[in-house]
Amino acid sequence: MSNFIEKNCDLTNSEQLSDFLINRFRSNLEAFKKYFPKIASEFECYIPKQSMDFFCSENGTPNMCFSDDNLSFYEKHSPIQFLEFSSNSLLTTLSNNEEKIDVTDPKEFCKYQVDAMLRAKFNLINTNDKPDPYGQLHYKYLNSMIKYYNGTTKERCKISDCLIVPFFVMVGVGLGYQLEEMYRRIDIANLVIIDPNKDVFFASLHTFDWAKFLSHFDSEKQHIYFILDDDLNKVGLGVYSAFLLSGLYNIGANFIYYHYEDESNLKIQKELVFNYKHVPSALGFFDDKVFGIAHSCYSLCHKKSFVLNVEMKDEYQRLPVFIIGSGPSLDRDLPFIRKYQDKALIIACGTAIDALYHSGIKADFYANTERTPEIFQTLSIIPDKSYFDDIFLLCSGVTHPSVVNLFQHTAIFGKKDEAFFECLAANLNLKNIDTVSHMNPLVGNMGVSGAIRLGFKKIFLFGLDNGKKSSEQSIHSLYTTLYNELGCPTDGVQFITNKYVDANFGGVCETNDLFIQSVSMIEISVKNFLKTKGGECFNCSDGILIKGAVPVHSEELISKFNLLEDIDKTEFKKYLASEKTQCFDISEEQLKKVIYPQIYERICSNIREIIKNRPSDLKGWIDLIQTVWNFLNNIAKDLSPFYAGVTESS
Repeated sequence: MSNFIEKNCDLTNSEQLSDFLINRFRSNLEAFKKYFPKIASEFECYIPKQSMDFFCSENGTPNMCFSDDNLSFYEKHSPIQFLEFSSNSLLTTLSNNEEKIDVTDPKEFCKYQVDAMLRAKFNLINTNDKPDPYGQLHYKYLNSMIKYYNGTTKERCKISDCLIVPFFVMVGVGLGYQLEEMYRRIDIANLVIIDPNKDVFFASLHTFDWAKFLSHFDSEKQHIYFILDDDLNKVGLGVYSAFLLSGLYNIGANFIYYHYEDESNLKIQKELVFNYKHVPSALGFFDDKVFGIAHSCYSLCHKKSFVLNVEMKDEYQRLPVFIIGSGPSLDRDLPFIRKYQDKALIIACGTAIDALYHSGIKADFYANTERTPEIFQTLSIIPDKSYFDDIFLLCSGVTHPSVVNLFQHTAIFGKKDEAFFECLAANLNLKNIDTVSHMNPLVGNMGVSGAIRLGFKKIFLFGLDNGKKSSEQSIHSLYTTLYNELGCPTDGVQFITNKYVDANFGGVCETNDLFIQSVSMIEISVKNFLKTKGGECFNCSDGILIKGAVPVHSEELISKFNLLEDIDKTEFKKYLASEKTQCFDISEEQLKKVIYPQIYERICSNIREIIKNRPSDLKGWIDLIQTVWNFLNNIAKDLSPFYAGVTESS
């Protein structure tokens, strides 16, 4: 790409500079009207919140500072790197007798920064060899890939060594000059540009030649995504949408370029780094999806009750609901829960049911997230099988039949992020089955999301620690016999605590990435619950702080619960069984008419045809995989997201 600034223009003259800035803005606006009309519309009459001054470097490159700063943009927003740039430029000039580098030129600084960035290495999502007790196709090939990778040098690739970068995220636009340098030096298939400061982006519309840049991008048939927002959730959704369009597989090797220092930019960068680590584990995979479909079919054909998408009766909405995990802080709250168990509905999340049983507390719901048969084994440690007779299984359709059959009463949701129930609803008139989201990665997520989706509006969290307050503590309640008496191991990677975050009642909580991910999903559920449902959420757990939930010690609730009447749980459960849930008369033959294996076979055959000709270089492979991804997206759009969804994550 050629120099983006006209050579014959003396921009040190203030009048010519003003004309240049106006003309560049108009030119850029026309380009955005062509390629990104929404951005053009937003900035055509945009009024900056901060006043800004434009001036020129000695070389004639437009520069900018905010009027209150008295420092050029990069001096203010990249102070350490700018100092390094200035020092290195001076040393280079003195030692090599080279032409003096204009350190006031923002374009020269951006070149220096891009040079450093290109020496950085890709962020790789690494994984270890996976144990596979079920003979799954996904793990068969994944483990083969891991074996191959482990046999290589495993040296992470530098950005500069790549012929093409599949997915590149730039946080902070700045004045834009780094984009010209980037595209002169590397090829980027998918570029995501994020800037939470619209004033800065507005400034770049006056300094940088976006028109030439966008035209170049379009001519190369590459993809660019703009996210101009400071809302972390919107930024996260925007990046995820870019992954969906470009291919979720791109998360495996990604790069984040942090262009200029700013508090909002730093928050976004940290959020992206955290989410990148967890997206792959949340995608699911072929065998996982097939298991879920088979289990859902079993529950439908065996007349298990599913939750209906009808509003809960007013008289039950404000009943107190205790959502109970098996974290270590549960032990101090067990006396409170035992005393007031008749005044609240109790949802036991996973192994919490073990602790409750051995503490003389009767659960009303058992929440489950997993689809594996091992869950049945964890429940079999409870010797009194009649204990489950009036407990409702609260889960999604993916739950294993052995677990479903243990309960006489079920409240099963469709899993919103798997398209099977959408397919059923469209073909078998099952649109009244309700769906649940944010039920992963841990069983506490199902407890919270399930309670909210059922329609309860007053929830209390106990033992949802997602970590521990001290390294001496066990990661589970001392009343969970599964771990403390029967020897179930607690030294797995999911229980190792290596992070420290704010705790619910002050201080810090020892935790790990999986627990943090679980809490972030709970926070999304709680935020929506408070905003749209008018709900109340109180956190009595002495673990990770959960934003949106009010921290409260159980002893502070005693006076309020003393005034409450006992709940007629028999009547409530009759209502739940007869009006809020329903079993369906669905046969295997009906399901076979909805799920067509021959369609899926044809899809696989088409994919095999696409990948038959093997490319000779990385760019060819990226284009090939993108073709497969686009094919699956078209299947999802034109035929059914169900068939595409089974395949895409593997």
